[in-house]
Amino acid sequence: MNKTIIHMSDILDSQRIDVAYYKDRFWGNDFVPLSRYVDIKGGKRIPKGKSFSFEKTNYLYLRLSDIVDFDNIDYSALKNISAELFDTLKRYEICNNQIAFSIAGTIGRVFVVKNIPEGKHVILTENCAKLLPKNDNVLPDYISILLNCDFVQTQIEQNRIQTTIPKIGLDRIAKLKVPKLPSVNEQQEIVKQYQEAQKTKHQKECEAIQLLKGIDDFLLDFLQIDRKVSKTNGWPLVQKLSSIMGGRFDPQQFHLERIKMIEQLQKWNWCRLKDVVTYVKATISSISNGDIYIGLENIEGETGEYIPSNKRSSISSAAQFKDGDILFPKLRPYLNKVYRAQFSGCCSTEFHVFRAHDIHPDFLTEVLRSSMILDQTKHLMTGNTLPRLQTTDIDNLIIPYPNIEIQNEIVDYVAKVKSKAKRLQVESISQLEDVKQKIEKLIIE
Repeated sequence: MNKTIIHMSDILDSQRIDVAYYKDRFWGNDFVPLSRYVDIKGGKRIPKGKSFSFEKTNYLYLRLSDIVDFDNIDYSALKNISAELFDTLKRYEICNNQIAFSIAGTIGRVFVVKNIPEGKHVILTENCAKLLPKNDNVLPDYISILLNCDFVQTQIEQNRIQTTIPKIGLDRIAKLKVPKLPSVNEQQEIVKQYQEAQKTKHQKECEAIQLLKGIDDFLLDFLQIDRKVSKTNGWPLVQKLSSIMGGRFDPQQFHLERIKMIEQLQKWNWCRLKDVVTYVKATISSISNGDIYIGLENIEGETGEYIPSNKRSSISSAAQFKDGDILFPKLRPYLNKVYRAQFSGCCSTEFHVFRAHDIHPDFLTEVLRSSMILDQTKHLMTGNTLPRLQTTDIDNLIIPYPNIEIQNEIVDYVAKVKSKAKRLQVESISQLEDVKQKIEKLIIE
């Protein structure tokens, strides 16, 4: 039986007596509290009664939810605040080359703030702490790499406060154990290795994205559909009253667009969506733990892939789907969250669920993800805050309908492109992970 000896000083210092906290501990005399190298300060919430500015200002508020790429923060996506509110919160400003550490929700996300636009000032959310190096011998990028190492992330997980929303206190961050820092030159060398690996990862990801974006161009070129849809050659816009009763009366925004698309597809057969699908309307009021659930957030718009998640809070009902069914979003279709199911399960009622017949389901899925469909749906959405599509709206979407040989050819090409893009994405992640493991070994030794 393995035994671990814990000194009373460790217990008093950590205020922890649970076995799980100590069983995987491997730090020794060369490990010191993080507070030796950085000062830890909290962020600040927007005061009660105050709000964001609707106008562009030089003062921004950094929330984790507004950041897509933590290595390249898009400051134009951050909320603006007034000069007066900034003056109230200015002690919580975070500047270039300072470290942000998420302390609520998804805890332990560590990144260095960089490239704040000239003249702009950024206030840090209360859900983050900022770490300030105590001297020039502590490099922010090195601390960020260090805190993202698995052995530190394990400590962060063990130190989180078990509440409805996971949290970690500033005092516990201060007590995280880290190896003694090497010289500045050694820190710089490790930072250089990591940044080069990140650059390679970014390049491969960009290449993968370009491949995926090219699918739409290929599809339109193959079907000979002009991206700049030609005019209707003087066709009179005449519709029978019976065809528009209870539907759309706006000629420029709906019927004219349909005529343009039909004109473009004269060289191919075409059909309406409702002609080649059967809608699935089975709903359930509760979801068991064994059911796979798909929400809109689980579909990646760029690739149409399923992203697993355990989030199921506040689900009152769901739609059932089977392997091979197509999920098409009712809400904000321009986000392109169209998915062909690879398994059976349950999904949000914010999806239309249907099964393809007399058409290749993969071909139909790619058409539904294409700009030719997005162009048709842009005038069909109702609602300003949360634009959505009803079943009656998508029934008459115009779908190109070439013979099955052409459909197969398109499907095969798209599958090869996606496979190559996926390979690049996997390689980019794997190579960065290899470098991270090598760096972690260097840091610990």
